[in-house]
Amino acid sequence: MTLPTRPRRPALPTAAAAAAVAVLTACGAGGPEGDPGASNAPADGYPRTVEHFLGSTEIPAAPERVLPLDAAYVDSVLALGGTVVGFTTFAEDTEALPDYLLDSDWNTGTSDGAVPVGLLWEVDPEAVAATSPDLILSAQVRHGDGYEQFSEVAPTVMSETTGATWKENLVLTGAALDAEDEAERLVAEFEERAAALGEEITAANGGEAPTVSAVRFAGDADGVRLYTPQSYIGVILEDVGLEPGPGVDTGSEEIVTYHSQERLLDLDADHLFVATYDDGGADGVQESKEEYQAAPLWGELTGEITEVDDEYWISGVGLIAAHEVLDDLAEIFGVDPQR
Repeated sequence: MTLPTRPRRPALPTAAAAAAVAVLTACGAGGPEGDPGASNAPADGYPRTVEHFLGSTEIPAAPERVLPLDAAYVDSVLALGGTVVGFTTFAEDTEALPDYLLDSDWNTGTSDGAVPVGLLWEVDPEAVAATSPDLILSAQVRHGDGYEQFSEVAPTVMSETTGATWKENLVLTGAALDAEDEAERLVAEFEERAAALGEEITAANGGEAPTVSAVRFAGDADGVRLYTPQSYIGVILEDVGLEPGPGVDTGSEEIVTYHSQERLLDLDADHLFVATYDDGGADGVQESKEEYQAAPLWGELTGEITEVDDEYWISGVGLIAAHEVLDDLAEIFGVDPQR
């Protein structure tokens, strides 16, 4: 059974995705819409019913083989000590999960033997079946069109989206893994660490929080992107207590894309964090970046510019990635990382 293809390039955080999934086994089911994250599990944990954006899913037993179809859920499962058996990728030649994810102190799960099951926007149904999952996790914005088919493979739980909702998605994962309390504890722990780090940064900056802009180059057609507080990285920077640069529209959508070099000064702040999507040379990302950075207005930016790792600053969209960002911020500002 084939589902509609994606409407735009999915390697970017807001892209919609679609999947092709064969009706292979029957382990789960969906129902009416409910509040994300709610659970009416009995005392022993399972079977439990998890209410999520696309329905109500019964999980009959503790999941031992979890298939997260989005990077946000790979992160969440590993942060909660679960077992990841497969994952989607942004590039066809990717065979392993990112090193930052595997090496992190906040990864308490396992992904030994985990295999790619296709591109984020083009899931391979045979690869999905081969992982023999007992739980599938994703988001409606990624794979909503395949929800019914995925549910025939294994119990499937989906949030509405990813990005700025990464904390809620961690709690939703906790609901499926009988780990709600742990998920909430991890969120609180992160927020406490971020706030403590922010106090250190503010003190080192003379008692005033510096302004920041998170910028991304993702290809010629995409120009340059500026992330607002309504984005994944924006939530992290706000948790740290860093102020958006004057050009950031704090009430806008999560990403503002500038297709003209005339808007480059809108990026300015005390500190600019610049991420670059790794397209493997296929989409002209590096060429576009060089063109923008060679523009006269780029030279007029007054803030300190720091290149950051796109894998976890922009694409990670989860707790483990967020802690890696905090590590970077501590190094950038020369303060204690508050681990």
